Amino acid sequence: MIWLALALAASMLLPTRSFAEQTVSDWLGVANAQLAQGKPGRALLIFGAIAARHPEFSPAQTGLEQSFKKLGSVRRNEAFLRYALAKDPKHEDTLLAAWQALDRMHPLRFSVTASILPSSNVDHVASERYLVTDFGTFLIDSGGNETSGVGLGYGAKLDWFVQPRPGHRIRLRASFAGAWYHSATLRYSEPALAVQYQHLGGRAPWSLEAYIRDRRYGGGSQDITSDNFTRGVWFAKAWRSAGAGRTLLRLGGEYVNYSEKPYLTGPRYRVDLAHRTRLGRRSSLSYGLRLERALPRKDYHRYSGAELRVGIERPLIEGLRGGMSLSYGERHYDAAFPIVGVHRRDRTASLGLSLKLERAKILGRAPRITCTARRTRSNVALYTTNSVDCALSLKLDF
Repeated sequence: MIWLALALAASMLLPTRSFAEQTVSDWLGVANAQLAQGKPGRALLIFGAIAARHPEFSPAQTGLEQSFKKLGSVRRNEAFLRYALAKDPKHEDTLLAAWQALDRMHPLRFSVTASILPSSNVDHVASERYLVTDFGTFLIDSGGNETSGVGLGYGAKLDWFVQPRPGHRIRLRASFAGAWYHSATLRYSEPALAVQYQHLGGRAPWSLEAYIRDRRYGGGSQDITSDNFTRGVWFAKAWRSAGAGRTLLRLGGEYVNYSEKPYLTGPRYRVDLAHRTRLGRRSSLSYGLRLERALPRKDYHRYSGAELRVGIERPLIEGLRGGMSLSYGERHYDAAFPIVGVHRRDRTASLGLSLKLERAKILGRAPRITCTARRTRSNVALYTTNSVDCALSLKLDF
């Protein structure tokens, strides 16, 4: 992120006198000189100042386009603009005008993801062999017989961005995700549509999103699958502090309709609060709390839940970045589980490790390896599980 800080230091070069005292042509000359000297960040800030005052002035738009090309990819340009808005809010109009120009230059953006998904419990079977009930002890089907396997994950997103006014951004997204496994009942496909409004200005930007998605599983006509259709809304708000910290609040609700398991149909609500702060120049610490409430039709499937998590990420050696995360969560159910006679209570602990291969870039993006060991203990043995799930994933932007 050093290049971001250097570019932001150029704010001192922005016009401090009115455009009446120094002409637009003079500032264009300064900006073009910065471009010629290999300082696109400084040039971008000056071109943005001109565009904020003269939105249809084509030389400023051309200069912004050249500055963006020098800085790199669209993703990198957006990272610069977000960072600059948080660090230098007094030049908000300048930066938002530049961001509007970026979206006009690249309104359509396409990305794909691919993952290899090994798991120690690919069928998600219970780790316990027996279920103790009021009517005796029963053998759990496949209980304790975890089998390993590998799946393939894939996805694609097409985004369309428009800013009718600087800082007021609309994103329309069409996406498709899925996974393939040896067992047909584990395979799924999921098309989705979403519309999001983003308020980009200030130290506390926010967004509101509405979405629908339709997940369908494989299997034969005799299989009872978890096919579902979801409608939801999310609100997110971020706060940046002077010490490079960031706090994110997300509030959401969705209604999930299960076609073959109607007893699971119902609304779900979630509150997620997270904070991320820097440790030194290249390391970061994050922690958060999530609260959730689910209200499906059957009362013994309704629950309230909470989860705490903490993670750290830092460079390990040159070209290799690593991370570790810990989480602990509980779910308490509203009513007694049938034939067992107790209110279900789940406790889940997980340990995650990640590696980012920064030198092994493919089309400018680095692959990532993640592994999570997860252990769930439930007083209803059907829901006690152990697994280690990994992913080798790559995302490409076009």
